[in-house]
Amino acid sequence: MIIYNGDRKIKFSNNILHIMHKYIQTDKMAFEAGGLLIGRENSGNKNLIVEFVTEPMVADKRGRLRYLRKDKRHLDFYHTIYKQNDGVYAYIGEWHTHPENIPGYSNIDANNWKKIGREMRGGIQYHVIVGIQQIGIWEYNANMKTIKNIDSIEWKRISTEE
Repeated sequence: MIIYNGDRKIKFSNNILHIMHKYIQTDKMAFEAGGLLIGRENSGNKNLIVEFVTEPMVADKRGRLRYLRKDKRHLDFYHTIYKQNDGVYAYIGEWHTHPENIPGYSNIDANNWKKIGREMRGGIQYHVIVGIQQIGIWEYNANMKTIKNIDSIEWKRISTEE
């Protein structure tokens, strides 16, 4: 899946879309799920390729209407990928599910994105919210403190096959 954000393309590898897709909350008792987005910038342009995600882990806090990434193994995974690839891969943002057909971000989501921006001391993050019928992608610019919806795409238009 390729998303266009101005002069930047953001490519999500099929393997991570497959992982996100398996956590869609179609069951009324399913808990929210989520994790990190890890990727790299193409050399020679500003395009991003998101190639890795983490999945929910034991110490994460999960409920029907909430997901809090608490397990330190998310960051351990990121640091391993970073070190094994000589710093080529970077933190891109976060992903999580919502039990709604067309996902929108909540105040809790926005506050979390702002908190991450303060901890990172600025920069741009990308966040994915996985809904039942659509996947939504947002950009948070921590320097300007703005949230922008980049795209919403119907799952039936996305191939999640490997």
